[in-house]
Amino acid sequence: MLDNLIFSIALSTHIGLHGDFNSVHPHAQYQLPNNYITGVYHNSDKRASIYFGKRTKYKQLDIEYGVVHGYKRIDIAPMIKVNYGNVFVTPAATEDDVGLVAGYEVKF
Repeated sequence: MLDNLIFSIALSTHIGLHGDFNSVHPHAQYQLPNNYITGVYHNSDKRASIYFGKRTKYKQLDIEYGVVHGYKRIDIAPMIKVNYGNVFVTPAATEDDVGLVAGYEVKF
């Protein structure tokens, strides 16, 4: 049961977005049967986010997708995160900009 619990920390940069964003993201994820995932992390808005989704593999990519709660601009949002080893990228948007969050995540 505890084998399914993953702790990590990610460092990120916000590409194409203007503003004061958090770039350190502590994260706890629990892996459920059938590749479902749920977790909590410190988001770019400097708030806690919870999410529920699914993980799938495509060649060397691990893709996580689902819904997330905890951002200032939208209560519940779609999420997608593409992981290649420890490197990740995810789309991001503010009221004025559309961009990407890219980073490096270390799992414990």
